[in-house]
Amino acid sequence: MTVEFSIPTKIIAGSDSIFRLPYELELRGVKKPIVLTDEGIVSAGIFALVKQAFDEYKFKLPLVFSDIPPETSVNSVKEAYRLFISENCDAIIALGGGSVIDTAKALRMMVAEGTDDLFVLSGADNLRSGGVFFVAIPTTAGTGSEVSGVAVIFDRSSGSKIAFASEFLVPNMAVLEPELTVSLPKKLTAASGMDALSHAIEAYIGIQSNEMSKALSFRAVKLIFDNLIGAIENGKDKRVRFNMLVASTMAGMAFSNSMVGIVHSLAHAAGAVLHIPHGVAVSIFLLSGLKENLDRAKGDFSELLNAVRCDFLGNESDRAEEFLNIVRDFLREVRRLSNLPSGLLELGYRPEHEKKIVELALTDGSSVFSRVELTEDVARRMIEVSL
Repeated sequence: MTVEFSIPTKIIAGSDSIFRLPYELELRGVKKPIVLTDEGIVSAGIFALVKQAFDEYKFKLPLVFSDIPPETSVNSVKEAYRLFISENCDAIIALGGGSVIDTAKALRMMVAEGTDDLFVLSGADNLRSGGVFFVAIPTTAGTGSEVSGVAVIFDRSSGSKIAFASEFLVPNMAVLEPELTVSLPKKLTAASGMDALSHAIEAYIGIQSNEMSKALSFRAVKLIFDNLIGAIENGKDKRVRFNMLVASTMAGMAFSNSMVGIVHSLAHAAGAVLHIPHGVAVSIFLLSGLKENLDRAKGDFSELLNAVRCDFLGNESDRAEEFLNIVRDFLREVRRLSNLPSGLLELGYRPEHEKKIVELALTDGSSVFSRVELTEDVARRMIEVSL
C-alpha cells in the first residue's frame, strides 16, 4: 500500500510567537500583506496584539479586510479579492477562526488562478500553484485550518456549501499564539474543541488513516481530553490554551492526510440548512457518527481508549464500547460547562428540514473516506439520534 503524507506548513508556536511574524514576512521579501479578519476580532482587541508586533518591528501595518461573516460567503471572498488586486498586495495573513482562514484560502485561489469565479475552482486538485505567501493565525482551537488543504465557502444563491481541496491551499506558515485565544467565550471554546476532537477521531478511523496520521490523532485526542475542560473553566490559563492550539493543529495535520467522515458530512449539511456554527453541528453528530462506525472500527476505538484511559482491560469490543462511553460522558460535561446545545431541536430543526439535510449529506465529499457507507438510512438515523 502506498501512503502519502505531507506537512508543508512552518509552525511557530508559544507565548509571544506573534512577534516573530514581521520578521518572517521581511525574510521572504513581503512588502504589502493583507490581513483578513472579522469585526469581532477587531472589537475584542485581538488585532491590537498583531498591530503591536508590527509596530515594534517597525514594519508598515498591513491592509485590513474585516468584512467576513461567521459563515463566510462567496461575496466576501470576491470583495477581498478586489481589494487585494486594487492595492497590489503581495501576501495574505488570516487572523481568525475557520471562516476567516477559509476566506483567505479562497482568496489565495483567486489570486493564484487570476479569477474571481470560485465555482470553476471547486472540488479537489484544481489548482496548479499556491500563489502568494500565506500565513494563518488561528484565534480558535478547533478547525485545524491553519495546516489543512481544504476550505468550505457558503454560497447564498444555492444555499449550499462549496468545498475545495488542494495541497496548494495549505498555508505556508501557522502562528500558534495562546494570547490570542484567552478571550474566547466558553461556548465557542467548547464548540471548537469538539471540532478538533472529531477531526482527530475521524482521521484515526478513516480508510486513509496510516501510522503517521494516527500518531498525530492519538496525541490530539489525549491533549483535548486533558485540556478542553480546563480551557472552558479558566480561559485565561495560557497553558491549557496553548495545549488546545497544539491539539487542534495536530488534528488538522492528521485529517489533512487521512480526511474525515460521516460526522462531518452531516455537520456540513445541517450547518448549511440550519445556519449553525460548524463546531456546534459537529458536536451534535459526533456520538451518532461514532456509533455508526462501531462495528467496523472496534480495533481503532480500542486503541484510542489508551489516550484517555489506561486501566481498562476488556476485550476489543468492550474497550471500543468503553471509549464511546467516555466520549459520551466527556461531551455531556463539556455541554454542562459551556451551554453547548445538545441536539438539533434546540437549533430550530423541524421535520421538513430532514430531506434537505440528507440530500446535502449524501453529496458531501467527507463520507467518501468513511468505513461506513453514508446511505439515506444512515443519515436519517444519525439525524434522529441527534435530535
